[in-house]
Amino acid sequence: MQKFPLKKGLSDVNELHDEINEYINVLMGHINPPISDGIDTLFEVSSTYLARAKEIEIKLLERERSGNISSGDELKKFRTGELRSFIELCKSAQNQGSRRITMALSELNLKDN
Repeated sequence: MQKFPLKKGLSDVNELHDEINEYINVLMGHINPPISDGIDTLFEVSSTYLARAKEIEIKLLERERSGNISSGDELKKFRTGELRSFIELCKSAQNQGSRRITMALSELNLKDN
């Protein structure tokens, strides 16, 4: 279960593009994140965005398998282009968030000893 809600399901390619652009703006620090969870914020937000991106990817793959999306379709281009790059951005942000948490815990342990 995620700490904050996101859109669900699929819409047209333009709405999907707008949705991930909003998430990119959050991860890049251009707009405020939907939660403020201290040192955990980057990890939680990027993990939630990654889960949403993978949900979109799964739904698109299901449509491709059933023949509802052809090889030249905009949704397939979106999945293999923008969405794939967004997934990599989320993974990088998630790793960075994890490192921040690890560093904070290490600093806390040093203070306690």
